[in-house]
Formats: sequence, C-alpha cells, structure tokens
Amino acid sequence: MEEKTIEALEEIALSGNLYDATNPELIAYQATLVDRLREYNQTPETKEGMEKRTAILQEICGTYGEGLFLTPPVYANFGLKHVHFGKDVYANFGCTFVDDAEIFVEDGVMFGPNVTVVTATHPLASELRCKGYRYNKPVTIGKNAWIGASAIILPGVKIGENAVIGAGAVVTKDVPSNVIVVGNPSRILREISEEDRQFYDHGRPIPEEICKNIK
Repeated sequence: MEEKTIEALEEIALSGNLYDATNPELIAYQATLVDRLREYNQTPETKEGMEKRTAILQEICGTYGEGLFLTPPVYANFGLKHVHFGKDVYANFGCTFVDDAEIFVEDGVMFGPNVTVVTATHPLASELRCKGYRYNKPVTIGKNAWIGASAIILPGVKIGENAVIGAGAVVTKDVPSNVIVVGNPSRILREISEEDRQFYDHGRPIPEEICKNIK
C-alpha cells in the first residue's frame, strides 16, 4: 500500500466531492486507525491506563489539546485522525465522531453521553448510493459549547460559542452563539441570559462564593 495512494484517497474524502467510499485500500487504511482507537477503548481505569490513554490520544487525534478527556468507549470512522480538539474538552462515554471530514472542537466543549457528530452523507439518488458514493462536510463546535446526551450534529453544521444543545436534539443547521437549541429538527429555545449566570435549575440561586469564582 503506497503512502501517496492513501494520501490521495484521504484528500478526496476531505474534499467535499463525491467519491467511492468502498475503495478497498481506503477501507484497509481506516481499519488500521480504528484498531488504534480500539486499543484506547480497552485501557483500564488505573494510573497506568490513564497515562496510556493520554499517549494514544496525542498520537491519533488530528489535534490534541491539553486537558482532553474522552471517556471510553469512543468511536470514529478515521480513528479521530480528522478530529481537532482544543484545550479542556470533555466527552462522556459512547460518543461517536464520524470523522470522514474534519471536525473542529474548540476549547472547553463538553459532550454528554452517546453524542454523535456526523460529517459523512450520501447522494439522494439510490443508484449512486448503491455504488458506494459518498461526500463529506466538516463540522465546527465553538468554544465552551455543551452538547447534551444523545444529540446528533449533522454534516456541515457550525455551532457557536457557549451554545447549549439539548439532549436528543438533531442539529441540522448552524447554531448561533449563546443560545439553547432543542428538538428534532432542532430550534432555538431562547438566548442564554444574565439571569442564567445568577440562577440554575429553575430559579435556584448560584451561591455567591461560586459566582465570585467564575467572574
């Protein structure tokens, strides 16, 4: 398997153009990346296991940001090679990154359990799908966004800074900064307000000592 051949195939996958995703060389290459991620998922909850997780993530991620914590199991089509993580990103267990195109996760993003971020999609013409044709669109998740449990982010979406994506939401279009979106398809519920910096859980006041720490 020639490195140039693989590089060319990978470049096509990242281009946004239609391509044959059933190419055996490409599939074999993806399998090697997924195998390394599988090794990550099998690390034990020990000091040595945690150190090994960090070392593996530094090796396999497209970009590794300090403080990255991905709770196993994690799944990714290209083994996280096309995922670019900022600093202090946290993902709960069971997250899936369909990273056939690039996924940009900025600093401080939080993922709930079983979140799916999708970049791969298919033409509507069944004749093309049956031949294995696909195209991919990158996803960007802005700084300090919170993606709720089992949310699905679809190809090409850009999520703004500080946005909150409700549990189970299906995000089909771009999300502005500083809003809460919910539902399927997702819609803007409301903006995040100054009141949200003073109260939590339906009107319970945030203790003054905590407020001081976050200002």
